[in-house]
Amino acid sequence: MKKILLIVLFLCFLSVPVYAQSTLALQEKCAEGAKNFFKQHYTAYNKGEDFEVITQYTNHYNKKLDRCFIRVELLRTGKSQPKRMIFLYDAFEGEEYGWFCFDLEKETIFVCYVKNENCNSLGEFDKLIRPYLEE
Repeated sequence: MKKILLIVLFLCFLSVPVYAQSTLALQEKCAEGAKNFFKQHYTAYNKGEDFEVITQYTNHYNKKLDRCFIRVELLRTGKSQPKRMIFLYDAFEGEEYGWFCFDLEKETIFVCYVKNENCNSLGEFDKLIRPYLEE
């Protein structure tokens, strides 16, 4: 009986590094996919005649959902419609999960939702996207 228990425990410990390696590989694939998504969809937003757009992104592989998410933030400065926008996408499917848009000139929220749920502040938006960017 002790031999069987030791064999089971040994096999369990052997599987841990394999899982960690596969998770690392998925995280790396996610990072590459997010980089490609950002290049494809956001590199053209750099400059306009009377505005400039500052963009940045972060990515996260969510093990529980088995999805790669990219959070893209844009800050559009200048005289023409200054805005702060944040998007959440599935980096491989291109599906939009959320959008927050704040009009800097009028100091009002233009759009705020995550999936089918509306929000009324950046704090609420961040709270709604948190489950996608965790795990």
